[in-house]
Amino acid sequence: MAMLNWVRFPTHWIEAEEHHLRDIDWAEDGIDGLAGLMTLIVIVQHADQETGEAKVTYDLLQKGTGLSRSTIARGLGFIEGKLVKKLSQSRYSIVGYDAGSGWAMLPAKPLYTGNGEISFFQEFRCRKAVELNALKLYLLFVSRRDRNDNMAHVTYDMIEDYTGIYRDDIKPALSFLAANGMVHIEHVPSKKSKFGVANAYRITRLEAYRHMGTTGRQHDAGGYFNGPNE
Repeated sequence: MAMLNWVRFPTHWIEAEEHHLRDIDWAEDGIDGLAGLMTLIVIVQHADQETGEAKVTYDLLQKGTGLSRSTIARGLGFIEGKLVKKLSQSRYSIVGYDAGSGWAMLPAKPLYTGNGEISFFQEFRCRKAVELNALKLYLLFVSRRDRNDNMAHVTYDMIEDYTGIYRDDIKPALSFLAANGMVHIEHVPSKKSKFGVANAYRITRLEAYRHMGTTGRQHDAGGYFNGPNE
């Protein structure tokens, strides 16, 4: 089955009152948490869009993530039962998958190189918290993306609440995403201040025709933003 340009990514666990992205912490989970999110993304990108079931081998996961087989095993162990369910050898179902609701658009094929690697993951060294923080931010932006203007409007307070990332660690994680071409940071008018400016985050390789050049008038008119980030 050919990979799609984007796939349905369930967001119920991110949007839940408990904000389960907070449960994944570098100090406590380290590489297991990071590998778990990396393998989750690959599984979702290869899942059947109606059933949420995917057949992914260790070879495919190793190619896509760039991780060793032992690290992949630790990552799968971290998410099994919580975010994915193992059905049989190399077959998984995504927990809480519903093709009709509760999902956001996740880029798929455009993230991969011709060799079957996710280019962004090749920049990971799995040694620093900034990598996990960046991936948590990315999934939050995927979940909170406004389809009207193709941007996620989240404040620093919201980021702290949803992800548990400390305020001083947000900018390094944003810089990591931006430097690797995963998000564009846009500046839009603040709803709280007449002359203020807020940050909004546009996910690259997703509805590329929708950007500030095509939706900017909405912001000039006072639409689609939630307030200043900092």
